[in-house]
Amino acid sequence: MQSSLVPSPTPPRLAAAAALLAVAASGWLLVALENHIYGVTGLVLSVFLAGLFVAMELRFVRALRWAQPLASPGDELRGPAESVLGALLDPETTLPRVWLFSTRLKEEIQRAERHGRVLVLCVLEPEDPAIRLDQAFRGRVGRALRGHLRTSDFATVSHSGRLLVLFPETVVPSAEVATRRLVTTLNSVLNEGKPQRWRAALVWYPEDGRNADQLLESAQRLLAKRQVA
Repeated sequence: MQSSLVPSPTPPRLAAAAALLAVAASGWLLVALENHIYGVTGLVLSVFLAGLFVAMELRFVRALRWAQPLASPGDELRGPAESVLGALLDPETTLPRVWLFSTRLKEEIQRAERHGRVLVLCVLEPEDPAIRLDQAFRGRVGRALRGHLRTSDFATVSHSGRLLVLFPETVVPSAEVATRRLVTTLNSVLNEGKPQRWRAALVWYPEDGRNADQLLESAQRLLAKRQVA
């Protein structure tokens, strides 16, 4: 498919064909008719069309040269699957990107509304803010969770270092158990089994909010006052 950055080569090709046709017609008119006005007019038209062809062709070549550097050197070696994964997964955490989590949250809320089901949003953060603000923390959390989430769960690590996990169709006791399991896993992997204190907020749709913004705001308020998990 032709890139939107590069103009189509069809218009200059049409201009070239029209110029050739005008040259042939004007030549025939000059030879066949005593009145050379038509032939001269055809030649003028030919010159105009030829100039138009040259201008459009130069524009096409310049645009092509400008667009080529936009591709990364390895793009020709990268398949469609790798490109899609790079857009969806955060390379630092190997978890879905924050924007994708936000989209999934909205979709799950709509699904819960349609089917009259509950939806739980869990937000976890270390009690010590210096830990989650460490540049390596996001990546360590993401790697720690690999293989420890249920297939139905959906997680991301925000840019502020908070872990957000969706538990679709999960009742209160099960969500609490899943949260404790996450804390145990994180402590085991990140701190070699040493306990680390975490703040946890569990919010439910629709009790704590009927849209994504309301749920996140409820979680934020709980984190400010919630006891350490």
